[in-house]
Amino acid sequence: MLNSLVALKLLHRNDRDKSYCLGPKLYHYGFLAKDNISVVKHAYPLMKRIRDKTKEAVTLYVLENDYRVCYEHVESLLFMSCVVRVGDRFPLWAGAGGKCILAYSDETYVLNEIEKAYPITGATITDRESFLSELASIRERGYAISHGEREEGVISVAVPIFEPPHRIFGCLSVAAPTVRLDEKAIEELIPELKDICSRISMNLGI
Repeated sequence: MLNSLVALKLLHRNDRDKSYCLGPKLYHYGFLAKDNISVVKHAYPLMKRIRDKTKEAVTLYVLENDYRVCYEHVESLLFMSCVVRVGDRFPLWAGAGGKCILAYSDETYVLNEIEKAYPITGATITDRESFLSELASIRERGYAISHGEREEGVISVAVPIFEPPHRIFGCLSVAAPTVRLDEKAIEELIPELKDICSRISMNLGI
């Protein structure tokens, strides 16, 4: 079986130590799959519009197996930026994207995730009551903000995306160094982010 996968270039065999790694065909197929995922195709031009307006990085996160997984990322136009790769996964209990998803998740699921929390930075919320209060505030205003909760020196904002029947699907996040993005700039950005996430949700059938 391994020899067949190597012949198809789905695996690559290292003759020196007899180990295997993913082959070039899988890299190619990955891009084909990405280009055919409806939500990514629909979201990308909208994400690029936000990036061009703010010059900051924009990321599409999707809820997958207790993580938020990057499905698409549009890089910042500026030298000092927040870099995320497609396929990267992050915990739900740290950062704007994770909190945004948890705010619209089932209560039992939320409590289980909060139990996993530990201080990644000095700003990471780990106290149960503080976390639940934060999630209630996110639902009230319709977006989440993180001030260095997952990575020091980074501010991020996230708006939810839903799928039928109004289940949380993921979120769209804008992240930047705190020296460039402040709360006033975020407040000005929120209406457009909400509009874009509403369009993506509609594309998913909401």
